[in-house]
Amino acid sequence: MEFKRLQTLKIDREFKNLIRPLRKREYLQLEQNLIAYGCIDPIITWNGYIIDGHNRYDICHRHNIPFTTLAMEFSCREEAIAWICANQLGRRNITEETRRFLIGMQYESEKIVNSKKNAQGVNQYSEEGSEIGSPEGDVTHPSEEWSEAPSGHKTAQRIAEENHISWNTVQKYAIYTRALEAIGQKVPDLVPKILSGCYKISHKNIVELSMLTPAQIQKVVARIESDEQPFVRYKRTRQEIQESTGEPAPPAAPSIKDMPQFDPDAEVNSLALTVPSWSSLIEKTRAKANLNNVTEKAKGQLSEALFDLLDHIDQMLDAMKED
Repeated sequence: MEFKRLQTLKIDREFKNLIRPLRKREYLQLEQNLIAYGCIDPIITWNGYIIDGHNRYDICHRHNIPFTTLAMEFSCREEAIAWICANQLGRRNITEETRRFLIGMQYESEKIVNSKKNAQGVNQYSEEGSEIGSPEGDVTHPSEEWSEAPSGHKTAQRIAEENHISWNTVQKYAIYTRALEAIGQKVPDLVPKILSGCYKISHKNIVELSMLTPAQIQKVVARIESDEQPFVRYKRTRQEIQESTGEPAPPAAPSIKDMPQFDPDAEVNSLALTVPSWSSLIEKTRAKANLNNVTEKAKGQLSEALFDLLDHIDQMLDAMKED
C-alpha cells in the first residue's frame, strides 16, 4: 500500500478544463476538510497527469499535506478523456450545458478509441466470435464526424442508457461539443461562461456561433454583455448573431391554411398528411445521394436539421401522451 507523501504531478489543461471548477465556498470547505482530516481519497492519475483531484492537489501542496495517488491504465489519451467525462457526469452539481458537453465529448472520444483499436486489430471478432476492444465492439473512424458506422450506434446507445437519454440525443450533443470546441479555439474565455450557464444559448445558436470569425464572436459577446443581464435569452442571442453577420432575419415560415374551426382534427390531420412526404424525401435522398462524397459541412447541416425534427417529433408524441 502506498504511503502518503507530497508528490509532483503533471497537469494537462485539457483534462483540467473537463472538470467543473469549484465555487469559492466549495473550495474553502474542501480546504478546511483537508487541513483538519488530511487527504483521504487518492488523487487519480494517468501517465503522471492528474485526471481527478486537481483542487486537492493544489491545496495539499500549499499546506504541505501528504496524499496518495491511484494510477489508471488507458490505451490512449482519448480513453482517459472518456473516463474523465464519465466520472464527471456522475456528479450532481453540474449545469445542463456542462452535461451536454461532457456527454458529447465522451462519445467523440470513445469513437476515436474504437477506431484506434480497430486499426490495431484489437476491435475485431475474437476466436470465440465475440467482439473485443470495447464493451460494444463498434467500429468507427475519426473522419466520420457526423455519424458512426452503420452497424448500430452501439457507443451512442450505451452512453444514452447511462445518462437516461436517447441515442440520437447523444449524437446531437456531440455536435454541440464540437461547436463549443470550435468556439474555444477562437474565443477561449467564452466557453466557460456558456458551460457555467451564465450565457443561455440554444444548441442551434451555439452551432451558428461556432461558424463565425473570432471578431464576429467578440462582437456578439460585447453586445450580450452590454445588456448587463444575468442570463442571455435564446432569441436575443440569435438576433445578435444575425446582426453580427449582416444576414437578414429569416422570413416567417408559411403557415398551413386555416381549417374550419368546427373540425377539431383539422390541424392534426393536415400534419399526418404532410409527414409521409418528408419520409419519402428522406428515403429518396438516402437511396440516391452518395454520402461518401458529401462534404462534412453538408452532413453537419443535414444532421442539425434532422435532430431538430426529432426534437419536434418527441415533443409532439409527449404532448399526445399527456392528452
